[in-house]
Amino acid sequence: MIPQPAAAGRPRLPVSAVAAALGLLTLAWPLAWAPAWAYATAAAGAIAVLAAAFLRWRQGPAIAVAAAIAACTFSRAATPALTAEGLFILGYLLAADAPAGLSQPGLWLRHQARPCAAGVIASGAVLAALALHQASSAWLTTVGLAAAVTAYLIALPQLRRDRR
Repeated sequence: MIPQPAAAGRPRLPVSAVAAALGLLTLAWPLAWAPAWAYATAAAGAIAVLAAAFLRWRQGPAIAVAAAIAACTFSRAATPALTAEGLFILGYLLAADAPAGLSQPGLWLRHQARPCAAGVIASGAVLAALALHQASSAWLTTVGLAAAVTAYLIALPQLRRDRR
């Protein structure tokens, strides 16, 4: 008799593999509009993504996101492409923060609904504001990056509290 898996149906993909896929997408997305040197930055970020996903290196997601932001900063991507990149970064950071050995991701994913919804609303608001005001500005980019960092720092204590 052939042993059957515990859960019938299709096999489950580990959250670490999902985090790795989202991290690699986050790094690859801006490369279409980025200068040539950004490929080296993305390669370093890819190593950090893989180390974070499979070796549980805690600083990996921060380094990977920094590499993606560096590629976006010097890219010629349009506002919708950069908005998508922001959502990819949000998804990657949420997946990378998943507890190790998570076998039932349903409950954990439900706890991530609020930060995810807040990120989508903020991205939509920024996209709408930029659609009305077409001027590119270093200040606008800096304020956007500061808003993203602030949102992550606000969400981080909530995520740590939910783990306990």
